Formats: sequence, C-alpha cells, structure tokens
Amino acid sequence: MLNPTASETILYVRDLDAARGFYADLLGLAVVYESDFFLSFASGPGSFLSCNARRADYERDGAGGKGVLVEFRVKDVDATWRGLAAFGIPFDFEPEDKPWGLRSCCTRDPEGYAVWISTPIGGPRG
Repeated sequence: MLNPTASETILYVRDLDAARGFYADLLGLAVVYESDFFLSFASGPGSFLSCNARRADYERDGAGGKGVLVEFRVKDVDATWRGLAAFGIPFDFEPEDKPWGLRSCCTRDPEGYAVWISTPIGGPRG
C-alpha cells in the first residue's frame, strides 16, 4: 500500500521566470531547488510544487494550462484573497463556500493553470 511521506506536483511551463514571479514573488512560496529549466517550491509540510520549462518535456507532456488545478490550503482564504487582490491579481471568482466543505477563490498562473486558495469550513473535505 502507498504510504507517501511527501508529494510533488510538476507543472510544465513555457516561461520559468513568469512561474517564479507568480509562485515565489506574488504568492510567497519558498524556492527549494532551481536549475536552468526547473524550479521547486515548498507548498506545505512534505509537499512541493515544481515547474519544468524544458522545451522537449513541455512539448511532450505540457497541458497548456488545461487539465490541472493547483489548490493551496490557508488559514483564512478571505484575508489571503484581499492581500493578493491588493496586488492587482485577477480572480476567476472571489471567496465562496463550496458544498464539499471548503471556502475557495480561484486565480490563474501565467501558464493558465487554475490556482485555488481554500480554507476548510466543515463538511466532507473541511
């Protein structure tokens, strides 16, 4: 049986500098590894979000911002949303209660991937 000690999500991107600007500079995730084509950010205890900009990998596996949703859990989604909105970050939707037990808002990274920010409020996933 799988008993993971960590998890990593890898997004295929065209522009590594834009990914760094969004995830590190705007969202404040710490860079934990970097090379000329790859960045890894700490996204929680035992979890990492990475961006791969190697052209061949992107052409083979990239989704162009489709089919992937990244979600970050925070203590207060409303306060986080207000802080990010103050930087002029556009959102697909402002914080709203979801029936699966999360209060969430959604923005998009430079590649077009959906980035949800959520706070548990109770229910099946909360």
